[in-house]
Amino acid sequence: MIQKISCLLLIAGLGYLAAGCKKEKTTVPPQEAHFNYQTSGSYFVTQDANTVYKIPVGLTTTADQDRTVQFTISSPSGAAEGQQYTLDKKTVTIPAGKAVDTIYLKGKFNGYPTGRRDTLVFKITGGDVIAMPGFNEFKVFLQKYCPVNVNDFTGVYNAQDYYNNAPDGSPYTVALTPGTTTGNTGKITIEGLWHDDTPFNVNLNWDNPASFTTEVPAQSWFVDATYGQSTIRPNGKGTFSSCDNSFRIDYEVTVAAGSFGKYYTILTK
Repeated sequence: MIQKISCLLLIAGLGYLAAGCKKEKTTVPPQEAHFNYQTSGSYFVTQDANTVYKIPVGLTTTADQDRTVQFTISSPSGAAEGQQYTLDKKTVTIPAGKAVDTIYLKGKFNGYPTGRRDTLVFKITGGDVIAMPGFNEFKVFLQKYCPVNVNDFTGVYNAQDYYNNAPDGSPYTVALTPGTTTGNTGKITIEGLWHDDTPFNVNLNWDNPASFTTEVPAQSWFVDATYGQSTIRPNGKGTFSSCDNSFRIDYEVTVAAGSFGKYYTILTK
């Protein structure tokens, strides 16, 4: 009887050990392609023929064979390959043992007149691995960029005044003189606005490469024969282009009795 009980206990113990050593099921995450966990970037197209915008394409794991990633490009703004940009490849091949490759995007400087801005949408669509949700699309925002040298802003410019968004009077000329610079800010002096020889200053700011701005600080201007001393003051901010050497200045002219109105003037070289 004792031997039978001992055998039963031994069998039960072996059964318990077998159950305790049962292997857990291992889950292997799928390989996924992504744009380096990024969703957008800005590309400022310059005249330098050697500059490119790099778009990294990554995989979540390495492998012992080459893998391809297919993608499409669309542009809601109407950018066209060969006119606004070129690409070095249409399919990404990531070599064995690697997990990252790069798409080289090159903007065409001559395809960007002042004011044009484009969006390119890169989307992973297939290949040897699946696309990672949330990081399978990458947007590139493109526009032209030229370095600022305030000393270039000098000489005679054509001027056209606008009131209520309509031309006010005929075009005429003004003279610009470059001023001092500090960091990404500077000044110019304008003489001849409204056919008056009294100069005034305009502040320039190019700290944001996507938006160069002008602002007219409040300052005394000409003396009107009827209303006396005038003041030119800001009416919001205007813009300028270092590529085209052009300016828009927004301002209001006031006297003690009231305002002559709110205007903007376009200056072109």
